[in-house]
Amino acid sequence: MATVEFAKGLEGVIVNTTQLSKVDGENGKLYYCGYTIEDLAENCNFEEVSFLLMHKRLPNKQELEEFDAQLKKERCLTPELEASIVLTPKKGHPMAVLQALVSMLAMHDDEIADKSIEAKERKAIRIIAKMPTVVTMFDALREGRPVVRPNKNLSHAANMLYMMTGRIPSDIEEKIFDKALILHMDHGCNASTFTARVVTSTEADIYTSVVAALGALSGPLHGGANEKVLQMLEKVKADEMEEYIDKKIENKEKIMGFGHRVYKVWDPRAIILRKLAVELTEKMGEGADKVDFAEKFAQYTLKRFAEIGKTNIYPNVDYFSGAVYACLGLPTDFFTPVFAISRVVGWVAHHYEQLVDNRIYRPKLYYNGAELGRKFERPDA
Repeated sequence: MATVEFAKGLEGVIVNTTQLSKVDGENGKLYYCGYTIEDLAENCNFEEVSFLLMHKRLPNKQELEEFDAQLKKERCLTPELEASIVLTPKKGHPMAVLQALVSMLAMHDDEIADKSIEAKERKAIRIIAKMPTVVTMFDALREGRPVVRPNKNLSHAANMLYMMTGRIPSDIEEKIFDKALILHMDHGCNASTFTARVVTSTEADIYTSVVAALGALSGPLHGGANEKVLQMLEKVKADEMEEYIDKKIENKEKIMGFGHRVYKVWDPRAIILRKLAVELTEKMGEGADKVDFAEKFAQYTLKRFAEIGKTNIYPNVDYFSGAVYACLGLPTDFFTPVFAISRVVGWVAHHYEQLVDNRIYRPKLYYNGAELGRKFERPDA
């Protein structure tokens, strides 16, 4: 059989063009519409960066106020959607709940078939605005707490923390959560974004594309990794840390939160989240022990990797994001939904960018199965 060259997992294959984000893995840089992620995280909020990705330019003061008002207006759910959450199995994972409810959002959207530019943006805003309400309401119901309704006086980041905890977050909590959301908004042609674009290329509606992307994000090798990181750090005892890491490396097993398909140096988002975790614990006066252990775990892992010549494996965005979310009081199984609540901005932006000059994705698979044309013989009973 002839040898056929192919890129497993489409690694390195350029499938389309984009003006949304650029990942420079060699130099550890991430850009949204030409701006560095450091610049945006330092100077903008969730609403501004959402507008940037959806319109490929930053908003002026009036545009930002109008965009913010639209997001706030769309936070509430209809009684029918709330009833659906009430009936959702309480043992379900929040990501599964998000998938189910985003599908239901489509059924309740009277503009589902409207392809005008104005309707497209309204649908995107509805999805972005309602996803935090869905997951926080589900969490309250499964824990037996009173449901906290959206507060239209709060920012997108502050409102989600408010709905999760029932209290207005402090300035530092709002600031850090807002920055964390910005960091996760878009990241080139990652698995979930590619999934959204593939589904979009069939001319499926925006809700269907987002539901598909949610499914891709739920996997432990993608968005689900941040849950696994915290579970790992909580499981390993301080006096067993080095032995645990040594055994993982010896057995050539993956250490959750380390390594990236693109970055060969520190993930720039991990560097920012690392600083945010320290700042948050210093201001809140708690959680410092967890962040300190995560730092020691990371440093010893990097030391061991260097000793065996693996000098291109560093902590990725999932490693420190779990520590930040835990300090903010978010349940572990909410880490990936929080990722989704941010990344959905990128998904909807890619959805509309894909449609501008659309061509359905149709790659090939190389067949290496049984002999072709073999004689049919029914197996004996």
